[in-house]
This record gives sequence, structure tokens and C-alpha cells, in this order.
Amino acid sequence: MQTRLMNMVMIKDVENNQVLVLDKVKKYGWEGLTFPGGKVEENESLIDSVIREAKEETNLDIKNPRLVGLITWIAHGRRDMGFIYETEEFSGELVEENREGKLFWTSFEKMKKMDGLSESMDKIFMIYERRAQEITWFYDEGRVIYQ
Repeated sequence: MQTRLMNMVMIKDVENNQVLVLDKVKKYGWEGLTFPGGKVEENESLIDSVIREAKEETNLDIKNPRLVGLITWIAHGRRDMGFIYETEEFSGELVEENREGKLFWTSFEKMKKMDGLSESMDKIFMIYERRAQEITWFYDEGRVIYQ
């Protein structure tokens, strides 16, 4: 079974009680409102990959990302594993628009109620709320058959 590793990070501005949201442009399976993240490159550590992806997508330098959970999608002989991180430590100048989409700050509670959430965000919210640590979805013919 082929395995692909990915990451996602919720960047928190605790002083203003906000999180950084990416309104991602059309890209298979991840368009819509989500958090910054992407694929782990060959010979790259998980931590290095989430720091790199945050920089590429936001222009922010994050520090001390904490692993809070794992989400896995299994379909067609492939396992996609998403390592879910959060951090409250960041610096730099946010670039509000890039090739991935537009970035904006809002409260976590408001984000959860927004229209246009990316696929799987309802499950990923469970991880950030500490209601789950690991979630696995099994797909067949593009439909969830077991979770």
C-alpha cells in the first residue's frame, strides 16, 4: 500500500483569540476553508515539513508546533496520513494572498460555523477540540464506507 504523509497546522493568536484560516483555491480534496499545510517531502522530518509549509503558505515563521492528532484517508490502495499540529508561537509578516488562496484571522468558534469548509474539517475540528486523537476514513468509489 502506498502511503503519502501530509500535515496541517492551526496557528493561534492567543492574544486576540483567533486562528489563521486559509480559504484554499480549487485543488482536489482541499478546496475551501482549512488551515495551512501540505505534503511531507522526501527525507524531511514531520516537524520540518509543517514549519516549511506554514512559511510557504503564510510567510510566517512558526515555532514549537505540537502534534495533536492524526487523520487518515484510505482508498484505492493508498493511505494518506495527515499529521495535525497547532502552535501559538509565530513571527513575521503575514502574506494575505498567495497561489494557495487567501488567509484571514477569525475565532475558532466562528470558523467552525462558516460555510465552505474544506473536506474533513468537521473531523479535524474534533482533533483540535481534543474529542479525538486519531480518525480514519475508508473510501470506495469516492464515498465514505467506514469511519
